[in-house]
Amino acid sequence: MPIARRLSIYGLALVVTLILASPCPAGELRTLAARPAPALELPDLNGATRSLGEWRGQVVLLNFWASWCQPCLDEMPSIQNLIERMQGRSFAVVGVNVAEGQRRAARSVEQHSLRFPILLDAEGAAFHAWGGKAMPTSALIDRQGMLRYIGLGPLEWDGAEAVTAAEGPLREAE
Repeated sequence: MPIARRLSIYGLALVVTLILASPCPAGELRTLAARPAPALELPDLNGATRSLGEWRGQVVLLNFWASWCQPCLDEMPSIQNLIERMQGRSFAVVGVNVAEGQRRAARSVEQHSLRFPILLDAEGAAFHAWGGKAMPTSALIDRQGMLRYIGLGPLEWDGAEAVTAAEGPLREAE
């Protein structure tokens, strides 16, 4: 297939991803029946391939976001606060930038002083595999790799409901 055609198909896929993943104005944290988290293997900002398995044994907040999504950026300070609150515990945050290039994602990480690993989902495939329909979408995964909660839309990650959700799987193994 000619390069121009592939680029136009990629461009169309990106536009569809952005339209389907429109920002969600109010967040909701849903409890799920525990099930294995989908696989995740993506490059980080330095180009190294990372997988969700690297964080096995920790409770993981996986956050799908984009720099064009203001609600995504609005929830970042509460994610940073949650990281500080959970310091010294088996807790990790992993951000997944959706449908953007490395430069744009890196610029946003720098502008917002994000202090957690960022993976790149340039085509949005991982976002959709994880059931993403609104931006931001987040998932809480327990130490055994089981998906326990899904967050749709922006949440106050340092608020009582989210902190309780994050601490639950931590207490189970302590």
